[in-house]
Amino acid sequence: MSRPHLTDTARAAYAAYGAATGNRTYDDRPMPAWEDLGEKIQAAWVCAAGAAATETLAQMGAARSDGSPEVGDVVLVPADPAENNGARVAPAIVTRVWNKTTVNARALLDGHSIQWLTSLVEVDSLEDAVPGAPVWVWPGEA
Repeated sequence: MSRPHLTDTARAAYAAYGAATGNRTYDDRPMPAWEDLGEKIQAAWVCAAGAAATETLAQMGAARSDGSPEVGDVVLVPADPAENNGARVAPAIVTRVWNKTTVNARALLDGHSIQWLTSLVEVDSLEDAVPGAPVWVWPGEA
């Protein structure tokens, strides 16, 4: 599956608007095809789609306002740069939640190694973490 693009999301939103209005504009004129909108209106739909996506993600995060991890969440862990193509941080998928701050995870290294990590404890930053330290942070907090 390829990575979604915001323009595709905007195009889908425009089509959904058309489906909901019988392909009529706000002033009851026929809706033009996406390709006939022009760059300015297409850009406006892209901005609207981006705002909707951002709000949806914010609401999803707010649903877990206590910040508790769940199985399947992506967290960041310290990694040995020699096993991670030079990077000192790697994403990991949470495989078990022990409590609000302690999880097991599988690190997704940029290399051939597979790492199962157990009893990782949440910290504020990975800045001073040594490779293999049993700690994790949320993405954006490394």
